[in-house]
Amino acid sequence: MDARARWAVCLALPAALLLGLAACSAPGERAQDTPTAVVVGAADCLSSQVLADLGLVAAGAPSGAGSPHADAPEAGRVPDGFLPVSVVVCAPGGTLQDSSGTWVALTASRREGDLDPLVAALRRPSAPRGGTCSTAAVEAPSLWLVDALGRAVRPVWPTDRCGSPQQAVSTALDALEETDSEQYPVRLVVPAEPTAQR
Repeated sequence: MDARARWAVCLALPAALLLGLAACSAPGERAQDTPTAVVVGAADCLSSQVLADLGLVAAGAPSGAGSPHADAPEAGRVPDGFLPVSVVVCAPGGTLQDSSGTWVALTASRREGDLDPLVAALRRPSAPRGGTCSTAAVEAPSLWLVDALGRAVRPVWPTDRCGSPQQAVSTALDALEETDSEQYPVRLVVPAEPTAQR
């Protein structure tokens, strides 16, 4: 091998190595790097982690919704072999009023039906970020998949190239039947006026 050929090989090897590393770390190809979701005893829309994810309370702040709730695990990939029979959707629910005043509320709804399309959509990787986005990223509701024993996992909602929730998950959710819905007070925003003393 002459000197020119040796130089070509020496230059090509580092370039190939860098390209390989770049390909391995490309965004949107990390579905397997996302931790697997932890299975817990029950779905809980009022855990502080879920409320913080939805922007209803500051991270680490307790809600005003009665007794403390157990910590929720981080959202992750749907575990292999986990067979959900329903999904609980946790979403901001406007306001509620009671004798204490006006509260920011959360709506928890349960949906049932053929969950295979939803699980398949949730297992898709997020798209690489990039390109021109005409609007700000939309926040997704928080989800719990629930199995026949009542155990639950928090799945990651894959995003599109603008960071918004992928439409395939929304479409699969919309195809399910809502079987139950409840509103919960989360944070008191306007205290009730004190009653006048006689």
